[in-house]
Amino acid sequence: MNEVPYGIAARPMPDGTSIDRLMPVRVGGFARDQVKPPAPGMSIYGNYKRGAATIFMELAIGDNIRDAEATLETAAGETGDTIVQCGPIGYFRSVNADGAFMAWTRGRYFFSAHAKGGEKDLDEFMQAFPF
Repeated sequence: MNEVPYGIAARPMPDGTSIDRLMPVRVGGFARDQVKPPAPGMSIYGNYKRGAATIFMELAIGDNIRDAEATLETAAGETGDTIVQCGPIGYFRSVNADGAFMAWTRGRYFFSAHAKGGEKDLDEFMQAFPF
């Protein structure tokens, strides 16, 4: 059985709809810019920075697990990646010329993190991300 990268399966489950809780203002050495509140039913986007390193993050809060899985399927379709199902968590991770990317679900929540600077930046961010 595959293991979800970064120990995500052992992290607390996200809950609620607070943007500042689900996408904390600080993640390790990264700080998030102000987030514009989304239109109902739309994804939330945020930029995290640490010096020249940037992480572009997406959060989608669905009504149920299937909504999160559908968002993950859309993201995988856009990147050409294959989803790995590990128990209740679906994810994919890729590294290419566009940087390093990780997308995953936790219940009704979809998260993705894109590090244009590559794998080292993504690894540092993901080690510190709470969910």
